[in-house]
Amino acid sequence: MGRYVIGRREPARGLDLSGLNLQQQAVVAHPPGGQRLVIAGPGSGKTRTLTYRVANLIAMGVPPERLLLLTFTNRAAREMLERVEQLVPEDAWRVHGGTFHSVGNRLLRRHAAAIGYQPDFTILDRGDAEEQVGAAILDLGIDTRKRRFPRKKVVLNLFSACINQELSLQEAIFQKAPQFQALLQPLQDVAQRYVERKRAANQLDFDDLLVGWSLLADPPPEANEALRAASAEVCGLYREVLVDEYQDVNAIQGRIADGMASVHGGLTVVGDDCQSIYRFRGADDQNILAFEARHPEAERFYLTINYRSRPEILAVANQSITHNPKRFIKDLEPVRESNGMRPWLSPLRDRRMQATFVAERILDLRDEGIPLNEIAVLYRAHHHATELQVELTRRGIPFMVRSGLRFFEQAHIKDVLSFLRVLHNRRDELSFHRALMTFDAIGPATIRRVFERVHER
Repeated sequence: MGRYVIGRREPARGLDLSGLNLQQQAVVAHPPGGQRLVIAGPGSGKTRTLTYRVANLIAMGVPPERLLLLTFTNRAAREMLERVEQLVPEDAWRVHGGTFHSVGNRLLRRHAAAIGYQPDFTILDRGDAEEQVGAAILDLGIDTRKRRFPRKKVVLNLFSACINQELSLQEAIFQKAPQFQALLQPLQDVAQRYVERKRAANQLDFDDLLVGWSLLADPPPEANEALRAASAEVCGLYREVLVDEYQDVNAIQGRIADGMASVHGGLTVVGDDCQSIYRFRGADDQNILAFEARHPEAERFYLTINYRSRPEILAVANQSITHNPKRFIKDLEPVRESNGMRPWLSPLRDRRMQATFVAERILDLRDEGIPLNEIAVLYRAHHHATELQVELTRRGIPFMVRSGLRFFEQAHIKDVLSFLRVLHNRRDELSFHRALMTFDAIGPATIRRVFERVHER
C-alpha cells in the first residue's frame, strides 16, 4: 500500500519554491530516490511541477546527466528543458530528455551490438516500413488478390500492436482484424520475413527502437553475457527517471520505465488516469492504475488545484467522472471565480442522436441571431465528428474543419463516393476514373478505354 503525502518538504538547498502551491511543493521537494506516483488533474500545473522537480533534483546535488526525462513528444521535452535552464542555467543542458523513441535511438546507437545490430543502423519511417512489408509479401510469393490478403498498412498495424501491447500475433489479429484469422500462418511468415529483411539491411522501424531498448532495460532470462553487460550499464545510467503523460504509455514503454529505474530506484511518473485518450495507439491505463501494485513502496501525490477552468465546469467534470469505476478518486478545486455561466450537459443515446442534437442546437442559435461563423463545436478526436459532419451536410449547414480533413474530403471516403456517383451518373468521368483506380493493375489508359466502351452502348 502506497504512502500518501500532502504536506510540504523543504529542499536541501538552492531552489526557490515560493511560486508553487503546497501540493506542487510536496512533489518538487521530495528527496531523490524512491518511486512517486503523481496524479495530476487537468490545469493543475503538471508541466510546471515536473520542470521544478528536475531543476530541484539538480539543486539537491543529483548530477544533471544522471536524470532522464521521458515525454510524449520531443517538443514537450525541449520546452521543459528550456524551463529547467531558466531555473538552473549552468546545468540544464546536460539533462537527458526526449520521447521513448528518441532516447531509445540514442541508447541503441551505443549498444547496438548487444541486440545484433551495427551502430550505424537506419530507421525506417512509416512509408519505408510498409514498403519492406510489401517486399516480404512478394518474397513469399503470396497472391494478395487471390487470398484477399490484408494491405501492407494493415499488416504493419498488426505487427505494431504485437509490440506496443505485447500481444501474440494471433491475439492482435483477433482484437484488431478478426476477418483475417484464417491467414494467421501466412501473416506469421510475413512477420518473420519482415524481421529478416530489416536485419539484413541493418534497419529498425520505430517499434524496433522500443523492442531493442526493452531488451536492454529488462533482458529476458535467456539473455547472453553481452546483453546482460549492456543492460547493467544502461540501467545504471540514471539515478532518477521521470515520465510525463504516464497515462498514455503503452505496455512496453511502461516496462522500459520500470527497468531503467531498477538499479537506483528513482522513478517519478506524472499523469491522470482520467485523461487517457490514446488507447487506439496502444496506450494502457493499467500502467498508471497498477503502478502501486508494481511498486508497493511508492508514494502517491495529488495535484488537484485547477488554474484553467471556472467552478461550474469543474463541478460537471467532478460529477461526470464519478461514473468511472476504475480511477484514483480526486476532486478538482477551482482557482478562477465564477462568471455566472453554467454548462449544459445533455445525456444522449448514441453518436447519431448527438449529431442531431448539435445540428438542431446550431439552428436554434442561428434563429436567436447568432451568426454561424460565431458558433464552434469542439470534439476530442476527428473520428468523433463523423456523424456530425454528415448531419450538418444533410441539413445544408455550412461548416469548416479547423484541423485535419473534412469527412467527405478524406481519400477513402472519396473512393467510396466515386462508386456511388458513377451509379447515379454514368457520364461522371472523374468519378469513373477514381473508382477504377482503386483496383490493382488498372491504369489511366485502360480506364479511358473502359469508359469509352461503356458509353458506346
